[in-house]
Amino acid sequence: MPKVVYTVDEKQALIDRANEFMKKKPEASRARVATYAGCAITILEKWEKLGLLKLPPVMTKKQIRKQHNWTNQLGKLNG
Repeated sequence: MPKVVYTVDEKQALIDRANEFMKKKPEASRARVATYAGCAITILEKWEKLGLLKLPPVMTKKQIRKQHNWTNQLGKLNG
């Protein structure tokens, strides 16, 4: 995978975009934040280690399961 080098302006734009999305949707996962910002989650994690932004905590399996209401989806399959 090629290494991406962001300019200072691009880096700040991605950080601002990620922070904006986290304010709008505080329950969003790290992957959704990265997708919205337009970069990989590993890049955001590196920037978090440098203290440039604060990512939401990693979601547990129970939290991930709770986001989807499978009973409604399975009920639609019966026709």
